[in-house]
Amino acid sequence: MYDILLVDDEPLHLSGLSGMLRRLRPEYGIYTARNGREALEKCSVRSFQIIITDIRMPQMDGLHFLEQLAPPATPRRVIYLSGYSHFEYAQQAMSLGSFEYMLKPLDPLKLRSVLEKTEKSLEQELASLQKYERLSVRMDAAEPAYRQRLLNQWIEGKLHSAEDTAEVISILGFSGSGTLLAVSTGEDMTPEAVMDRLQPYGVCGGFACRREPGLLIAATSGTFPDQELHQALVQLKLTAGISSPADNLIETASRAYAEARDAAACVFYAEAGDIHVYYAAQGGLNASRKLTSDSRLVSLLTGAVTGWDGQNGFEAAAGEALSRLLGEEAPPMPEELIRELRQLVFNVIYGLEGLREEDRRVLLQQASVFAEEARSYMLLIAAAAGLLENIARKVLDAKQERKTGVLSRCLAYIDSHYTEDLSQETVASMFHFNSSYFCQLFKIRMNMTFNQYVTRLRLDKAKELLASSGVKVYKVAEQLGYHDVKYFNRVFKKETGLTPEEYRTLTRSSG
Repeated sequence: MYDILLVDDEPLHLSGLSGMLRRLRPEYGIYTARNGREALEKCSVRSFQIIITDIRMPQMDGLHFLEQLAPPATPRRVIYLSGYSHFEYAQQAMSLGSFEYMLKPLDPLKLRSVLEKTEKSLEQELASLQKYERLSVRMDAAEPAYRQRLLNQWIEGKLHSAEDTAEVISILGFSGSGTLLAVSTGEDMTPEAVMDRLQPYGVCGGFACRREPGLLIAATSGTFPDQELHQALVQLKLTAGISSPADNLIETASRAYAEARDAAACVFYAEAGDIHVYYAAQGGLNASRKLTSDSRLVSLLTGAVTGWDGQNGFEAAAGEALSRLLGEEAPPMPEELIRELRQLVFNVIYGLEGLREEDRRVLLQQASVFAEEARSYMLLIAAAAGLLENIARKVLDAKQERKTGVLSRCLAYIDSHYTEDLSQETVASMFHFNSSYFCQLFKIRMNMTFNQYVTRLRLDKAKELLASSGVKVYKVAEQLGYHDVKYFNRVFKKETGLTPEEYRTLTRSSG
């Protein structure tokens, strides 16, 4: 049974959501708050496993609430509620670490699905914590459990007394200079087996890292990593990060731990045949680097999605986007690359025209979790390619749907004559519609105005001509019904973020 806190300034919505949750989970404790400040007060006296909060609220909104929320002592998940017009707030919430978001008005079936996903995630984290405790006990059954906690406090910089420091020195068997190792034990070898194999090479004090289950932290004395230890790690096919030598490892363990952990993360970018032993002193990832994509990458992926032929995959487009994100600098931490790629895909989905809103909502949800199992750069490319294909299928479905129904004949005529001087009034009259009614019907069914639709057709054709031929820009403009090339250039850049020549250069270089 979990305790859930609902935060919303709208009394009717708060009451309705509370009622839905009581029907779905009658055994749960349901608590409510009317704003972020009140929610903080309740969180200070009670531990909630699930928090569902609106973003836009008086006194303290949901984003500030999440920023000021103290780290939980037990697993917790935060779910945001957002109106579609406030999508940018939902994006910010995701970047702050929220687990999920839902769009208003709430769909009971969607709430059930998100609730089940949240419960599964909480169960998995609890299982990982239990696994950590079991590993701690198995690492050295003869030592009390506090040994594991003490060593974790040491690398976290949280030793409380000189006695604790002396105990750590006693466990390690040395003080002064040394290095830390972060070893990924994987599923093939237990932590005990790894330590048994590495102890002859001076590795000591091995313990399971509670911050990152699956990492074994160990120490070696001296200022230089031993070559024999390096060979042993290679032969065992282990992934290991090794910190820079520290003159006083006991006092600087938290820095050494961060270096070793970050060095081990280099395996994310490894290629086939690489040795998975990484030294912080040799450089590698830039842990402080933050990525920022631009409109060109959005245009690149959007063009790949909207121009999909229904057959070819998206590995090339995903790989090109990631390569351009990384540039020539030292790569960032894997989570930073994943975060920015997720943001890039959000922007692609959000900018697509003609999608049904339900399809857009589903795709945004998929984009928020698509990289959860991507443990390497190549797997990230594959995951992104799969998501882009899902997006392209929805776009293709939307295109096919537009060719049927009441507007099918109008659309067919527009698709065949968009290079001419078309007007909304002319097309409405031709198909016996009242002009005002036609305007409203077109916008409701197509999710865009008549002029926006014609402009999109012209620009799609312009992209095709620019990418596949060397026709001069002014000729392309003339073929599409633009008599003023400067106006065509302005329209093209406004819609794509690129000039026609820049678009031609980009598409050819990525091909």
